Amino acid sequence: MDRVAFETARLELARLRVKPEVGQEVTLQNALRLTARTLKVERVGYWVFSDDATTLTNRLNYSLTTDEYGAGGVVAGGPYPRYWAALREQRVIAVADAVTDPRTSELGSSYLTPLGIGAMMDAPVFRAGALIGVVCHEHVGGPRTWTADEVQFASTVADLLSMMLEQADRLAAEQKLASYVGAMLATEQLAVLEHMCRAVSHDFNNLFAVIELVAGTLTSTAVRPKLDELAGSLRSVVTIGTGLLGQMSRFGARAVDPHRMPLRQVIERVMPILGTLTREVATVEVALDVGDGDIAALAADRIEQLILNLILNARDAISQRGTIHVGARRDGDVLVVEVADDGAGMAADVVSRIWEPYYTTKAHGTGLGLATVRTIVDEAGGTVVVHSQAGEGTRFEVRLPVA
Repeated sequence: MDRVAFETARLELARLRVKPEVGQEVTLQNALRLTARTLKVERVGYWVFSDDATTLTNRLNYSLTTDEYGAGGVVAGGPYPRYWAALREQRVIAVADAVTDPRTSELGSSYLTPLGIGAMMDAPVFRAGALIGVVCHEHVGGPRTWTADEVQFASTVADLLSMMLEQADRLAAEQKLASYVGAMLATEQLAVLEHMCRAVSHDFNNLFAVIELVAGTLTSTAVRPKLDELAGSLRSVVTIGTGLLGQMSRFGARAVDPHRMPLRQVIERVMPILGTLTREVATVEVALDVGDGDIAALAADRIEQLILNLILNARDAISQRGTIHVGARRDGDVLVVEVADDGAGMAADVVSRIWEPYYTTKAHGTGLGLATVRTIVDEAGGTVVVHSQAGEGTRFEVRLPVA
């Protein structure tokens, strides 16, 4: 093969990138396929060292003839000391006759002969100076002499693979950080809402006190029956308003109560204010099949935050008048919370991304609500799944361990 072909292949390898929507596995598959086709070698595999560097495990394997991938197989270092030493000492192990070469002959009966491998070219993969794996190029058939260009290409493949793995780790760390930041932002926004509830409750209570005073004055100085009727109406307004503000005040004060509570009490405490938030578009139906002894392994305020985000998500999915169902039940050592709506539902491509921080299909959404739900459930050691189809509504099922 001429050097132009090698350089073209190197350029294609350098362009491979690990993308969040594709994943590390697909990028690794593309790299192994390109390598096998460039070198015209039957098998190319990536093997990973164990943490104690005593075994190699096949992470991914590609077959040129079948154009198929596989995985599996473990090679321990104990029976193969010369091969193990060669991996640590040589940049590329280019073996023309794998059965007779002392560096690989130990693999003969257990590995080479069953697979018909006649020649090998193995390139160790390093990260931060440490040996983490090896890219194995296996020629099926008789011996094969590897050219200098092929050896150099194999070395380049190992280096580029190391860079891809590092990029994948960095992307994973960035996604984890974004999720954490999203959860923190959502918590801060909820704290603002809590503060607002408490402040509004305080101010309106002052106004109601004035109304109550006026009503009392009208009653005491009444000279006409009409004034008594007006005073009664004012007192009714005060009674209703005080009840609503009491709900807001309790909701706003919930952040100072991080203790665990029976799941039933948690849901009953938060439902009045959530009913107020959803009453313009939906009727909320509640079915609680849990007792006073059913307590989740999660602080009450975190459960409230979880339910708040799920119900507001359901509210936003309903374009016209609809229904939101909130349910809770016990399933063995797990408490199950369900929030379902009969709204627009979601297509499969949307469902696959709903847990991503900042992803939203709403015109004015932040993309943090469901990411926060996932974070809360994860910290409790629970699970959350979604069942949804476009035009058929959505149901979230949260499973939390019992305290």
